[in-house]
Amino acid sequence: MLGWFRKKDGASTASPSGGGRLLSVGDNCRDLGGYPLPTAPGRAPGTTTLSKRFLRSGSTSTLSRKEARYLREYGVGRVVDLRSAQECAGSPDVFATCPGVTYTNVPLFGTNLHDPRLRLPEDTHDYLASGYLRMLDNHEAVRQIFSAFAEAAPDECVLYHCAAGMDRTGIASMLLLGLCGVDRTSIVADYTYSFASREEVDAYIYQGVSPSFTTVDVLARLMGRVYDGLLESYGSVEAYLLACGINKSQLTRVREHLAK
Repeated sequence: MLGWFRKKDGASTASPSGGGRLLSVGDNCRDLGGYPLPTAPGRAPGTTTLSKRFLRSGSTSTLSRKEARYLREYGVGRVVDLRSAQECAGSPDVFATCPGVTYTNVPLFGTNLHDPRLRLPEDTHDYLASGYLRMLDNHEAVRQIFSAFAEAAPDECVLYHCAAGMDRTGIASMLLLGLCGVDRTSIVADYTYSFASREEVDAYIYQGVSPSFTTVDVLARLMGRVYDGLLESYGSVEAYLLACGINKSQLTRVREHLAK
C-alpha cells in the first residue's frame, strides 16, 4: 500500500477558479477545463486546462436520448468506464454501442464506495482512504485507463465515469490534473465539488469558512492526504504513472490533450 500522512491545511490564499464546470446533463458531469496551470516556457500567464477535452461523470446508464445527443455534440467521442463488469452488466453505458464513440471498460475498483446500500464503518474517511489507495495500487488498471486517454484524437472529448462520479472518477481526475501540474488546492476542490455545492466548497477551501456539515471538511482533507501520500511515495504524479507502465510518449499526449 502507498504510505500517506496528514498535512496541516490552513485556509488557502488562492482564489476559486472556473474549473470543473457542471454540465446540465447526466449525473455529476463536469468539465476538467478551466483550472490554472503553472508557468512554463511558451505558456501565457493565466493559462488554464482546456475545456471539452475531458469530462468526469457519474454513470451514463440513465441518460436520455437528448442528453446523449448533447454530449456527442459537445465533442464526446471516447468513453472510459471505470466500473466493474457486474455494474456494467446491470446498468449498461449508453455509449457502449453508440456509433462514432470508442468505448472502453477498465474496472478500477469493484465497488461503488458511495453506494447507499453499503453499511459504512464509523470511521468512514479511513474506509474511503483505504479504497482510494487500493485503486492507486491497481497499476495495471491505471495503465489501461491512461493508455485509452492517450488514444484520444486532438479535438476529441473523453468522458470517463464510474457509478456516482465521486471515488473512482475522483482518483482518475486527481491523476489527470496532477499530471498537468494543476495545484493541490484545485485538485482537492475538484474532488470535493462532488459532495457539496460549489459555493460551499469554495468558501471552505479558499476562504476558510466552516462548512455547514462536516463531510466537506473530512473529504477535502481526505483527498489532500491521499494526494500527499502519492507524492511522498513517488515524487510526482508523472513518476507514479510511469511506474504503472505508461510510457512517456503516452503521458505527453494525455498532458497536451488537457494542457497545451
